[in-house]
Formats: sequence, C-alpha cells, structure tokens
Amino acid sequence: MTVQALKTYEPPAPSKATRRIARRSRASLRGELVAQLPADNRPRRIVFESKLEHRFLLLTLARRDVHDIWDQPPAIAYRDARGRRRTHTFDFLVTFESGRRIATAIKPEKLVHKRRFLEELQSIRSAVRPDFADDVVLVTDRQIDKRKAAIAARFHEFRRDQDGEADAEVARIAASLIKGATVADIIEMSGFGGRAYRAVVRAIYSGGLGILDPLALTFQSWLSVEVSA
Repeated sequence: MTVQALKTYEPPAPSKATRRIARRSRASLRGELVAQLPADNRPRRIVFESKLEHRFLLLTLARRDVHDIWDQPPAIAYRDARGRRRTHTFDFLVTFESGRRIATAIKPEKLVHKRRFLEELQSIRSAVRPDFADDVVLVTDRQIDKRKAAIAARFHEFRRDQDGEADAEVARIAASLIKGATVADIIEMSGFGGRAYRAVVRAIYSGGLGILDPLALTFQSWLSVEVSA
C-alpha cells in the first residue's frame, strides 16, 4: 500500500506594500485580498484602502494581460506647484505581460475636483522616472463599472478552487457550440450543476467563452465561442 504525503498548508505571501494602511476607517473600506499573479510563485496578499480601489483591483486581476500588481509601491518625491517638497504613493503599480508599467492613482471624481488633484498629479507625473513606470493614470468612479466589478469578484472567488473535470466538460461543450447557448443551457448539458456554473465563469475570463453582455451575468446570459471585447 502506497501512502501519499499530505500537502502542508502554506500561508499566502505578505503584501509588497511599502507603507502601512490604516485597518479601520469610518469613511472608506479598507482590507486585503489574496491572489496569485503570473509574477508570483504562490498566492500573495494585496491591500486596498477604499471600495473604489477594491473594484479596480478585482477588474485588474480579471485581465489576462496583467503580469503583476504592486500595491502601495515606493513613494515618489516631487515638488508641487509652489515648489514645496512632497511625496506621493500610488495605489497600484500594474505591470502588463508586454512589460509596460502603469502607475495608478484611484480617487473619487468629486475629490479630484474638490482637492484639485489633477494639478497635483501633473507635478507627480513630471517626477516619475522611466525605470519606475511608463505612464501615470488617474482612475475615478466614472471609469469603473460596479456591475463588471461584481462579476469579476465572482471570477476571483471561483478561480481559487479549480475543478478540472467541470472545466474540461464546459470546454468540450463550448467547442461544439455553433450558434451559442445560455449559461443555463451549458449547465444543463454538462450535468455538473453548480460546478458547471463556476466553470462557465472561469471559461469567460480565460477566453474559452464570449459573453454577449459583459455587464450582466445571469443564467439567461447568451454565450458563444467568440471572446467578447
């Protein structure tokens, strides 16, 4: 009789953040999630300081062209419009598979105008060195769709528990589709029930299935083998 060695639990790697975030705030959501990116050899904690940052993080993790996400990367020293020395820490430094790095500042639209953050960001941008980032991007709630973020949250949850059997069956069904099918159709054809639903969501984000309306994912959502833009 062969005795198989049991796998030991390995906790996720710590966040790479260069500064601590306050764990509690009455004004915003603060927390962390665990994800494994292509740049990592094991899952890692990634911190966020607001619901907006959380949504951005979920949407970014769902992209297939993202290689790494550095939460709270090293601060950038700059001079403001009055010549005063200041520092700014970007919320995330996103590295794509192409090697391109984007330093991201995430702010509510109303605060951008109230605090004249665009002017400040111009000064910060001027101080960003090419070896830190290729570009600086401001993301507000106007660019983040809550519905897409909610679907991305489902994908983030489902991909942590891989199910090779259900994934293979959904992939087989997807390859046989001619005119497409609804999520409910594929679940019924698979015979895997809830396991198939999770596999369908994973297939949408991996590129195995395209969804007609990326802003809505229900049992009646229409799917095809064509990957949606």
